[in-house]
Amino acid sequence: MKLFLRSTLLILLDLIIVSVSYMVALWMRYDFSFSNRASFLLLIYYLPWIALVYLVLYKLFKVDRTLWKVAGIEEAFRIGISVFFSALLVGMFFLIRGITIPRSIHIIAFLLVVVAMEITRFFYRINRMFMSIQQQNEPDLVNTLVVGAGKAGAMLVREILDNNDYKNRIVGFIDDDLYKSGKLVSGIPILGTTEDIAEVVKDKKVNHVIIAMPSVSIKRQNDIIKQFYELRVKTEILTRSSDMINQPSKKISIRNLSIEDLLGRKEIVLDNQEISKLVASSIVLVTGAGGSIGSELCRQIVNYKPKMLIMMDINENSLYELDNELSYLISEGRLPSNVEILPIIKSIRDSRAVNELLGDYKVNIVFHAAAHKHVPLMETVPDEAIKNNIFGSYNMIEAAKKHKVKLFVSISTDKAVNPTNVMGATKRFVEKMIQSIGMNSNTKFVAVRFGNVLGSSGSVIPVFRKQIEAGGPVMVTHKDIIRYFMTIPEAVSLVLQAATFGNGGEIFVLEMGEPVKILDLAEKMIRLSGFKPYDDIDIKFTGLRPGEKLYEEIMMSEEGLRKTTNDLIYIAKPLEITSEEVLNDLAYLRAVLDDDHNKEDLVKALSKVVDTYHYTKGE
Repeated sequence: MKLFLRSTLLILLDLIIVSVSYMVALWMRYDFSFSNRASFLLLIYYLPWIALVYLVLYKLFKVDRTLWKVAGIEEAFRIGISVFFSALLVGMFFLIRGITIPRSIHIIAFLLVVVAMEITRFFYRINRMFMSIQQQNEPDLVNTLVVGAGKAGAMLVREILDNNDYKNRIVGFIDDDLYKSGKLVSGIPILGTTEDIAEVVKDKKVNHVIIAMPSVSIKRQNDIIKQFYELRVKTEILTRSSDMINQPSKKISIRNLSIEDLLGRKEIVLDNQEISKLVASSIVLVTGAGGSIGSELCRQIVNYKPKMLIMMDINENSLYELDNELSYLISEGRLPSNVEILPIIKSIRDSRAVNELLGDYKVNIVFHAAAHKHVPLMETVPDEAIKNNIFGSYNMIEAAKKHKVKLFVSISTDKAVNPTNVMGATKRFVEKMIQSIGMNSNTKFVAVRFGNVLGSSGSVIPVFRKQIEAGGPVMVTHKDIIRYFMTIPEAVSLVLQAATFGNGGEIFVLEMGEPVKILDLAEKMIRLSGFKPYDDIDIKFTGLRPGEKLYEEIMMSEEGLRKTTNDLIYIAKPLEITSEEVLNDLAYLRAVLDDDHNKEDLVKALSKVVDTYHYTKGE
């Protein structure tokens, strides 16, 4: 009822504007006087008919549905068109009927109605603009600089000015385009280019920056981010344009600067058409689906519309959470709804269960991410690492061959290169199994090798975050330890791309960029949290853990690398490994496991079947 009354009042206001405008037009036509009473009385007689014509046209052009507080160019255009045709119809009516009123009043009335209606429609926004200008002078606002004076930056500034939830005083823009310097956007000056950042921050006493350049390359964003990081200015980033559209509030799409932004990541370019050709309409199985890599594989695979996605894991909690997440995203329309998703609890150690699964559902593609990955834990129980990583993978490989799976992709690690720990040695043996099959199978078997992924359950990032939140100290194993890093979505995207290159037996190696010193990582994370390393939050060195080494390698010296069509994916030179050799090694490992063994026996057995494995007890 309230909505109906409000709509009715707005329509009445528009019709009053029309009536008054025609009277004023006639008054102006007679030299601002009411000297010709006959014309005025005649016009008053026809005003209801004039109002009816305008009402019909307003309804036709939906002028009455304008939301005043967000009225824009489209609304202004619709008002102008509807008033023009209304005035034209009224003029033609008067002309046909031979009504003796000056024709020029239709032109004058048209202009008056348009101006009056535009003013009423935009009054709310004009009023908000003046209020925003006044609010910008409040003393408790944070001096904020916006980097990027394009569409995203302009949209952001309008949102900040219109939304009282923001506590920002916009002091200006910075933009790479020299031509824009000195110009204004929404009344806010463009203070210079990115070369002027240090000077602008100092002059304007900037203590908060929002980078609004969602369309520029990651490398360019990283260069700008590092400048503000070095100036110790709080920095936030406006996410991609697609995220801004999907989010109900633009404030949600502004995120804090993260450690990932400071690692100099490269731009990921994918051939989505080839990935879609591989995955679309296929039945895809992901093992270890509840893990960091497995879950991201599932999220990205769904976007390529497989016929069915089977998510397999032995951890029911993580699988349950992933299933709920995907179901929610599908219900929200953020993932395709025509993909059948099957979460299933099974262990890769159970050969019979694995064979039943692949046979019953006629799986086309397997992404094998299931593995025990935590290095220190596997040093304690090498038998579990061998049973799961080696024999579990063997079960998956044999089942894939038996049931004629089209493609089998095994997720490997840089720790498989010259391994110094049990986990790395078991993963290297899986690579050997993949290479031993080569192209001698109807199923294409490949492995994808990459380094640490940021934010995974085994990454130092979440560990450091918890230690910083607790007030420190941050525990680093060694001051010189370095690692390669990549974000989970980036790694998984490249895994999917590498899968399209597979012919059988390849080990694909992902370009991980420059290695990162873990001590530098810890110091940057402390600063990003608003603290000073060693003063506010201390850093302590604990010594290398069992099986851990200072430097990870991405390939063995005898492998060599050759390029693919993607600059971030390489192929390691295949090594001569026979199936007989692998089967003999498996039999030997099985015998040691079945025998009365201890940890030392298992480590020696691994050293025998993986000749590059050099065991170290740490420091």
